[in-house]
Amino acid sequence: MKVILTVKADELKLAQMLSKFGEKYTHLTYKLNRQTKGYLLEVDLDSENLGEFMRRMNHLKDVTYNVEEIRGGGLLDSINVSLLRTNVDALIGKEAFVTKDIDPTDGGVVKIGGELWLAKPVECNNIIKEGSKVRIIRVEGVSLIVDGVDDEKCPC
Repeated sequence: MKVILTVKADELKLAQMLSKFGEKYTHLTYKLNRQTKGYLLEVDLDSENLGEFMRRMNHLKDVTYNVEEIRGGGLLDSINVSLLRTNVDALIGKEAFVTKDIDPTDGGVVKIGGELWLAKPVECNNIIKEGSKVRIIRVEGVSLIVDGVDDEKCPC
């Protein structure tokens, strides 16, 4: 995998970090080219080491950098990325039941997974009645933005 970055940092500190990283992760090669403002850094490394490399870049004192490009083989050399949504992102698309009328100004309350959440309708002129079924569209702060599903009533 090739990563191209523009970097503003102390040259000695950057060179030391690259050298130490290369000692531990032997599949690393890099080119450091001086530019008018900082450096252009081209790094070739295994995709599983990208996170550790970026963590070490963040630990350099007074460094700023921009990732300009990431190139790799098939699916960026098969980076292990979990597509499993967690936390509030996992609620998007799920259905819940309204436990307190939801109106555009005051919102309301829905129950999902045994928890009560503040909710607002996705449409500004829509009031969703207690007992109705809703689908979670997105999360804004601590409120769920919901849309009515149908006339199905809460089984509780």
